[in-house]
Amino acid sequence: MRKYAIIFVLFCVGFVSCSDGSDDNTAFTITEQGMGLTAVGGTMTVTLSIEGDLATSDQSWCVPNVSGRIVALTLEPNSKLEGRTALVTVTKGAEKVVFPVTQPGNLVPTIMADGVAFDAHGGVEEVFVRNALPFKVVLEEGVSWLTARVDGSTLTLTAQTNYTRNELKTTVKLVSEDLESEFVVTQSGIILTPEETSLVMYNAGDEAKVLVNSTLPFQATSNQSWLTITPGDDFITLTASDNSGQSERTAIVTLTSETLTATINVTQRPTAYSDYLGNWVLTGYDAGQPFTYNLSITKSTDGSTYKVTGWGKSEIATDSKYALEAVFDVATQYIYITQQMDLGIYTDDSGDYDVMFRGLVKVGSGFSFVNGAFICYIGALQRDGTVQWSNNILTIGGQRYELAGSLYCIQSHDDGGIYNFNADEPFMYSPTMRKTSAIANTRGVVNSKMVKRVAISQLQIQK
Repeated sequence: MRKYAIIFVLFCVGFVSCSDGSDDNTAFTITEQGMGLTAVGGTMTVTLSIEGDLATSDQSWCVPNVSGRIVALTLEPNSKLEGRTALVTVTKGAEKVVFPVTQPGNLVPTIMADGVAFDAHGGVEEVFVRNALPFKVVLEEGVSWLTARVDGSTLTLTAQTNYTRNELKTTVKLVSEDLESEFVVTQSGIILTPEETSLVMYNAGDEAKVLVNSTLPFQATSNQSWLTITPGDDFITLTASDNSGQSERTAIVTLTSETLTATINVTQRPTAYSDYLGNWVLTGYDAGQPFTYNLSITKSTDGSTYKVTGWGKSEIATDSKYALEAVFDVATQYIYITQQMDLGIYTDDSGDYDVMFRGLVKVGSGFSFVNGAFICYIGALQRDGTVQWSNNILTIGGQRYELAGSLYCIQSHDDGGIYNFNADEPFMYSPTMRKTSAIANTRGVVNSKMVKRVAISQLQIQK
C-alpha cells in the first residue's frame, strides 16, 4: 500500500489587544472561543468582552463577520495535507484585538488493514476508513465481481461468488480531494483439500476419518472394493476390510467437486517388525492411579525378538542388563512379553538374587504368582501409532483368570523369599504406549533396598 505522511495541526486562538492609551477600564479582549475546528471547515464563533465594529482576515479561506460581541468565522474546507493559519483582526474604534485561527489539514483516506480477502462464497465486508474530508472509492476498470459503497467513514465492499479455480485480485483506490491511497482486495476460488494425501491402514481391518476442506459439496470414490467410504459434510470415513495374513495392498480415493479433483493414496499393510522399535512412553492406571514408564525397545533377533528396558522404574527395570525379551508374531503382527524367570543375578549388601518378571492373578483379597510359561502382555499397533497392550487370560485349575499385571521381582538365594521394589509395583492393567523421540533418565528413582515382600502363594498354570 502507498505510504503517506499525515500531519495533525491543533486549532488555536490567541489574541493581541491594542489601545490608544484611553483611561477606559474595560479591556478589549476575547472572553470565549469555540473549539473543534476540522479540515471540513464550517463555522465557529469567538465572543468579545465588548462589541466590535469590524473584523477582517488576512486569508481568503477564513471569512470573519462581527455582530455585537460575537465574531462568526466561516472557514472553507482544507483539502491539503498541511494545516494553515489565518490572522483575524477585530477593531473597536482605536482599539483592536488580533488572534490566529489554525485549521488542520486533510487526512489521507486509509483503511486500518493491509487488504481485504473474500472466500469463494463472496459476501459483504464493512471497512472503517480513517478520513477527514469526504472520500470516494475508485475500482479498476472492468472489475465486475466487486462493488463498493461509501457511507461516512464506512466503506462497504460486496463480492459475488467465485465458483471457479481462479483467485481474483483487484486494487481499490480511495480519493479525498488530491489525497489518495490504495489497498488490495482478493477473492479465492473454490478449494478441495483433504487433510491427508497418503494414509497407512493396518491389515487386521482399520478405519480412518479424513477431514476435507471443500468450498462446495464433494463426492468421494474408491477404486478398490475392500476400501469403503462413508461421506460426511466436511470429512470422509474410510473402512478397510480384514486382510490378515495377506501382503500389502493399495487403493486410491478420488474426491471431486465441480471442476476440482484430489486424491488420497491408501496403503493397507501388515504391521512390520520395525514398527515396534524405538523409545516409548507407557501409561495406564493401577487401582485408579495413573502411572508412566519410559521404555526402550531395541533389536534382539532381527525380525523376531526385541529387548525391552524400562518396564518399571527400579534400578533393575531400567538397567538394560536385565532387559525383557519381547516377541514379534509375524502371523498376527502382535508383540508379546512372556513370564521370564532367569533375567540375571542382582547383588546388594544382603546377598544375591535371581531377577524375574512374573505375572500375578487376583485370588480372594490378595494376589498370587503364577508358575509356568505363559504370555503376560499382548500388544497391537493402532492406526494412530500407539500400541495397546492387553493383559493375558490364563486357565488355572479349570478356572479362568485375567492377569492383574506382571512386574519385576527378585528371589533370594538364601531363603527363597521373593521381593520387589515399590517403584515397580503398579500392576499395569491394559497400558498404552506412545512413541517418543527420547527416553528420560529414570535410573536411581529407587535405591537398591528391597521395600516390599510380595504374596507368598503361587499357582500352577494349567497345561
